[in-house]
Formats: sequence, C-alpha cells, structure tokens
Amino acid sequence: MKRVWTVLTVRGRWLTGIGLVVLLGAMVSGQRDVMRVGLLLLALPLVALVLVLRARLRMSAERSVEPAQVALGTPMHGRITLGQDSLLPAALLELEDQVPPELGERPRFLVDHATSHWQRTVEYPLLGRARGHYRTGPLMVRTTDPFGLVQLDRTFTATSEVVVTPQVFDLIRVAAGGSGGSAGESRPRRIGVSGTDDVLVREYRQGDDVRRIHWRSTARSGDLMVRREEQAFDPSTSVLLDTRAFGHAGRGLHHSLEWAVSAVASVGLRLAEDGYTVDVTTPEGPLQTTTARGPVAADALLRQLTDLQPVPGHGLGHLLSDAGGERGEQLVVAVLGRLTPEEAYALAGVRRQRATGLALVLDVDAWARVGSRGEVEPPGDDVPSAAARAAEVLAERQWRVVVVDPTMTVPQAWEALERTAVPA
Repeated sequence: MKRVWTVLTVRGRWLTGIGLVVLLGAMVSGQRDVMRVGLLLLALPLVALVLVLRARLRMSAERSVEPAQVALGTPMHGRITLGQDSLLPAALLELEDQVPPELGERPRFLVDHATSHWQRTVEYPLLGRARGHYRTGPLMVRTTDPFGLVQLDRTFTATSEVVVTPQVFDLIRVAAGGSGGSAGESRPRRIGVSGTDDVLVREYRQGDDVRRIHWRSTARSGDLMVRREEQAFDPSTSVLLDTRAFGHAGRGLHHSLEWAVSAVASVGLRLAEDGYTVDVTTPEGPLQTTTARGPVAADALLRQLTDLQPVPGHGLGHLLSDAGGERGEQLVVAVLGRLTPEEAYALAGVRRQRATGLALVLDVDAWARVGSRGEVEPPGDDVPSAAARAAEVLAERQWRVVVVDPTMTVPQAWEALERTAVPA
C-alpha cells in the first residue's frame, strides 16, 4: 500500500482521499448511490496505475557531450537520443538529466502524447564553469497516465564524462634559439637561461689541468673555475604556483587562481615543447613530474592542473622548502598571489646558483574588485598595492617581475615579462 501511495501524484492523492471520505460518509448514512461515487473515485487511481504498468514503457537512450574535453569557460552541448517501443502510448513523459552545477542547470524536457513507437533527439547547452572531471547523467524519465493521477520514475544508468581543463594560451618564444635537450643537436637558449660558459664550469680542484681554467668565470666569482668535461645538457625549470586560498580573490571565471593556473599551464606547455623538464611546486608540495618532454609532458601537466584546488592556510610551505636552484635549474618561474613583504623576501632567495627568476605577481586586490561581468572597479586610493610592494622586493633581488591585473591576458603578461629589463 505504501508503494502505491508514493506513485500517486498530488491530484491522485486528493482524489483517493476524497473517495475515502465519500465512501465512509455514504456507508454511515446508508446512501448507496453516493457510495458508488466514492468507489468510482477510488477506482480511478487504480485504473491509472494499471494503465501505466501495463504500458510496459521500454525506452532507449544514447547520450554524449561534445566536446568531451574543453578549456575553462568554453561552451559545450549535451545530446540525448531517445527511443520508445511500448504497447500503449504515454500521456506525458518528463525527462530530467543530472548535470553538476559546475556545468550548468539541470535540463528538463516534456514529451506530450508520445506515441507507442517514436524517436527524438534533444540537445541542451553546457558551460565549463570550473576545472575538474565531471559526469552528466543519468537520465531520469517520469511517466504519467492520461488523467495525471499516477507517476512512475525510471532512471537510466549511462553517464557521460566531461573534463574541464585550464585555459591554455599559445605563448611566443621569448628569445631566439633552437630547442632540444640531451638528445638534440642544439640547446635551448630562451629567456632566463644561463650561458654555456656558466653551465660547463666548476670550481678548481687539485690536479686539474691549468689549461682548463675559465678566466671569465674566475674573474666573476673570485675563485678559480675550470671547464667541465663534456656532458649531456638537460635544461630544467622550476615553476612555483601559489594556490593558497588566502592569496587569491575573485568570483567564478574571473578568479585570480584561475588566471594563475592558466598561466602555469601555458608556460609549462611552452617550455615542455621547447625541451625543458618542468617541475611545478605548490604550497602543498611538488606535483607529480615526468622525465618525458614534448606532448607527453604537456598532457601530464595539464591533467594535474585540471584537478588542482586552493589550499587552506597562509604559509608558503613547500614553495620555500622544495623549490629553488639546488637541483641546478637554469630558470625559476613564479606565479604568485597576495604576498607580504616578508614572504617576498623569502621567495626571493629561491633563485640560486645564478638561475634567472621570472615572476608574475597578481594584483589580487584588483581581482577582489572584479564585478560579475568582469569589469574592474577603480581603487579607492593611490596607496601602492601589495602586489607592487612584493614586485619591488623581488626586483631588488635580481628577479624579472611583472605585476598582473585582471585586464591583462596571459600572453600579454608573458610578453611584458620579456620586455622587462634584466636587473643590474
């Protein structure tokens, strides 16, 4: 009885309740004609239930989302092809597809007076509002009788996978030179890469041939330096990504963390294509790296950044303990959120062993003033922002720095970094 009550609509429950009241009243008063009315009211929901069950609704559904992988902020569309093969026509079919809120609202469709044999394709829009892996579906089908007294819900099991990756921009090669690695015939000579003389020298050791003394490096360091033996050249880059929730602001697609992740993805893919080994470090630790280069490394980096989420806490954590020049990086790229002067001084020490430091410092205070449509409200005073003060500290420590505001795209920031003069 409980199962029957749950499949009744509001109209069916009211009709059943009124039928019971009329039937009981007629029995008490002895009115047989009125009793027949009550029995009729009670019989209607039962007849409707029999009609829905006897219809033996047999539906098929083929679903897809195109494209299945998109960049953040890219529209998609879902497609469902429905087919029905039943003994009796359905009075009304209500279709609802399960969609995560990060992709949009749940679409609902109504099919009125569906015949016993029919097929239809429905489409609905989606939008990648947040990075991550998602699933749409399953599809829920609700069947009602011609009187609207009974509804029966059925759910398909099939789902569609959707991947929303960071936005990736095609960045220019910021300096001339061939790419490659230990397997190439030429060595990468891009922005921030030390010269060959700096890479192939070491301190003088007892017994070294004096003919191998490198006088330019000796004069620069004050200690005797000699050329190393010929060895493979494997350029590597440390990329520091500030993912602290405290260090970012904004809303939705116009969030400073999304800009930072997009910048790291674009820079990382650019350097990986040029033959660099890219190690990405966040306050929680380094991301899983691969020794591969080119498309393999680019795909691995993109997968890791897709599910990256902001971390709690205010400390820089592994950005200071795990990153740096101790592994011999020639290039350190930092994409930073809100920094205090003390944190900027600490990060400045990451660039060691004559590695070049490149920093994109986000003006998070400006992102906090971004409206729902992406417009930036003007600041309330002329006091230098926290980003400007942090950039000044890094520049004093021989970093090449660009302060980024919400109106600047990743390619524009990268080009501005190239134009930044090398600190004296």
